Amino acid sequence: MKNHYLTLPFLISILLLVFGCKPSVQQALIENSQKFRPTEAARALMIKEVKAMEDEFDPEYNSLKTFTPKTANRYHSTRVGMYNHPVRGTSRYAVKLLETGDPVYVARAHKVIEAIIAAQDQDSASETYGIWPYYFEEPLDQMNKPDWNWADFNSVSLLEAYMKYNDLLADDLKEKMKASIIHASYSIKKRDVKPGYTNIAIMGTLVTHLAGQLFGIVELQEYADMRMKRFYDYTRQLGGFVEYNSPTYTRVALDELVRMKQYILDLATLEMVDYCYHTGWKVLATHFHLPTGQLAGPHSRSYSTLIRQRFYNFLNGASGGQVNIGQAKIPDEYFKLQHKIPDDLMAYFTTASEERIQVDTFSLDDNPPIGYAYLTKGYCFGTVNRSTTWQQRRPYLMYWGDETNPRYLSVRLLHDYEDFGIGNIFSARHKNEALTAMNFATNGGDYHISIDRLEEGKFVAKDVRLRFEIATNKLKDKVDAGPQGLTLRDGDVRVTIRMLHAVFGDEEIKMEKGGDDQLAWVDYIIYNGEERHFDLSQLNEACFAWYTSIGTTVDSPNIAPEVVQEENQLTASAGAVSISIPVKPALENDLQSAFRIKTHQ
Repeated sequence: MKNHYLTLPFLISILLLVFGCKPSVQQALIENSQKFRPTEAARALMIKEVKAMEDEFDPEYNSLKTFTPKTANRYHSTRVGMYNHPVRGTSRYAVKLLETGDPVYVARAHKVIEAIIAAQDQDSASETYGIWPYYFEEPLDQMNKPDWNWADFNSVSLLEAYMKYNDLLADDLKEKMKASIIHASYSIKKRDVKPGYTNIAIMGTLVTHLAGQLFGIVELQEYADMRMKRFYDYTRQLGGFVEYNSPTYTRVALDELVRMKQYILDLATLEMVDYCYHTGWKVLATHFHLPTGQLAGPHSRSYSTLIRQRFYNFLNGASGGQVNIGQAKIPDEYFKLQHKIPDDLMAYFTTASEERIQVDTFSLDDNPPIGYAYLTKGYCFGTVNRSTTWQQRRPYLMYWGDETNPRYLSVRLLHDYEDFGIGNIFSARHKNEALTAMNFATNGGDYHISIDRLEEGKFVAKDVRLRFEIATNKLKDKVDAGPQGLTLRDGDVRVTIRMLHAVFGDEEIKMEKGGDDQLAWVDYIIYNGEERHFDLSQLNEACFAWYTSIGTTVDSPNIAPEVVQEENQLTASAGAVSISIPVKPALENDLQSAFRIKTHQ
């Protein structure tokens, strides 16, 4: 790759930047970004990729056209189970077109970018000012709930196009891109996401910093400086991210931090970025379970319980080929985001430890979520002291097997066979043992944790169940299950779960073992029948509690768990730990603050 640091224009830009000539700031940023254009080999791959996407391009919309399955999240859009023209996917496509350098595709990129800009709400008096809809055919006012993150995601793509391929863009288009990026930046500033929303906190800082520097907007420069310092201070004090240990979003956070490392020139900002980047890698490293190639739980946000190949490609590129899992290869787009695992963390990805306990505090609040992961060469088991059963949470998760055939066991609360977010789940830990309890929030999230919360504890369902989900389906015959719990034997690994308490009003809780072509499960069925109206506020008790042990021995655990109930409080004890929670459904915040955990040495 050509070293642009050695070119005369770049050196001149840096000198002008140092001596404060404002027009040179934009020139220096643009010149610096050229280092991350594709090599000839990478450009050939981009051309091949764009050609493969030809059938997805719709010239009527100057957009990609893709199918949105019914299983896609319905948080924000009503358009599931149909073809759509996605704005975010198309903004990324515009960058790919420019990356090819092909005149035909570059000309198409101009039209695509025009379409993206036209879809943005640019009315400063509008409630949705500066953001985009999910789909070109679904205006913001027709969405279930507009997604303010789209200001961040789409403007990152526009910034990348504006900076790296400035010489390929027409002057009038650059002016429109500039205006669009500024609109998005002011939307981001108005929203002012705090450090707890990790990936968006980082991404919005990147956008406002670059927009402020590129276009000489002091207000945005000062805001970005404040926001970076705020995130850095919070991260340093916490020692990690609030959006904790997420296979998806820790990676997104690292992507945006490495963009900062590559594109930002301000040395004071870069020093803070470097610390946060190392912190992100430390999160992944300390939870990476080398024998299975998985990230030990708990996970704050997850879209797939098993890691996908793309993540291994990411590790392969960032390790210079040292981490080689599955069919891992250096990503084709490594030229864009040149990750590097810090030297002091590399051993986590290459050398398995005999036994390790990882404890993390995930916020600076008075009642913080605290994660506990126990990792051995045979298995790993991760839990968090408090969480919910929202579909993106993994608050109770174990892995075993090997990198070619990993297995897992997790817990889910379902209604009508979809994840039900009203469950409040709590765990107390000692190495390979856990006591876990779950109660129910009268204002808990249904499908989403905040967008569709229950009102006064009411919901309608044909089926409600607590599921212990097991991958893979081949393990179904290795599970012995009954009303009192389950035992799973798989090679040297044995999992024992003892159901200590299972009450939901007057319902008769039934156990059912099942599976499909991918998964096995053991369900504790709360209700199954005709559609029925439920009112949690009318229940005196709705509570589950169970004891878990995982190990590489065929011997039964010697622990004899005990349960004591006094009025509205259930206390479960086993060996070194005990946990206490309210049994009556209540407001989520009240339940999340009322649990008690004790560890006895």
